[in-house]
Amino acid sequence: MDERRKICLVTKDDFMSFEYILCMDESNLSDLKRKANSVKNCRAKIELLGSYDPQNQLIIKDPYYGSDEDFEKVYEQCLRCCKAFLEKNS
Repeated sequence: MDERRKICLVTKDDFMSFEYILCMDESNLSDLKRKANSVKNCRAKIELLGSYDPQNQLIIKDPYYGSDEDFEKVYEQCLRCCKAFLEKNS
């Protein structure tokens, strides 16, 4: 799946409907911010999910071509980040 197709999964309505849109890496972040600039009344705060990581691992690497261990590491990182995000924003 190419980058343009992935970013199309986030619609213009999402930028007006959601308070946060969290992404995994700087390429996603750049694409989302560019798309958000074309939306009037954008209310979503666009951030890297990794910015909430208590272990300071900012980028969440795509494990698609990796091993089972790589998928486990990404799962653990996402879990840490989501917990921290919820603690900060609840």
